[in-house]
Amino acid sequence: MILINKRSAPPGLDDLKEAAEKNGLTDQEGYDLLRNPLKTIVRDALMAEQGHLCAYCMRRIPDIRISEEDEDLSGTYIEHWQARSKTNTTSDNKGLDYQNMLAVCSGNEKAPEASGRRKKRYFTCDKKRGSRPLKVNPLDVESINSIYYTAQGIIKSDDKAIEEDITKTLNLNCDSDAVLLPQNRKAVLDAVQSEIFEQVEQGNDFLEACTEQLEIWESETDPKTPYIGIVIWWLRDQLGSLSITTVH
Repeated sequence: MILINKRSAPPGLDDLKEAAEKNGLTDQEGYDLLRNPLKTIVRDALMAEQGHLCAYCMRRIPDIRISEEDEDLSGTYIEHWQARSKTNTTSDNKGLDYQNMLAVCSGNEKAPEASGRRKKRYFTCDKKRGSRPLKVNPLDVESINSIYYTAQGIIKSDDKAIEEDITKTLNLNCDSDAVLLPQNRKAVLDAVQSEIFEQVEQGNDFLEACTEQLEIWESETDPKTPYIGIVIWWLRDQLGSLSITTVH
């Protein structure tokens, strides 16, 4: 998971939000008004600011595999960090609040092995979460800073509530046959580590190699490399262990 820097809402969305609030619509009722072409514009804007990565698991979106296998299943969904309410409890319509929106993957809804009574074990991200509240927030610096990874690609957190969100609510360590999230993260990290260690063997300084790599990875815009979060965390961790407190 990486920090997402929100941009301004696409033209037309704030007007729709204002109209929904004026009419006293619930979050759900307001969101139901979001239709194409504006809905597609919003989805594209979310993907662009996230580098075409799922806000939770960091896989590529839209999922080309999904579009090839099932034209009726979207490869990208609009997720609300604060779940939409079916009752009008506030004048702020969170269903149309761009700052509350994220782009997420299909959550393995139709992964090959995700079938039968046990299919939910393969679900991840929004599909697994449903409408349960979250503490982990890819828009919040403290949330991201609490996250770390193991050498095997397991995502964890120093915060117990966020750890619960990661491992259970979002199922981001799913490693069943249908979904191999830790293995995918590990593969990306292994590639970067191999490149750095090869540079060191050639006589380059480890600190300089890590610094250069961090600058490269943090400067990625759109599209970003899938599972980039584990690489950024590892590089920062290496630099931190060498008493480097600020890296630009």
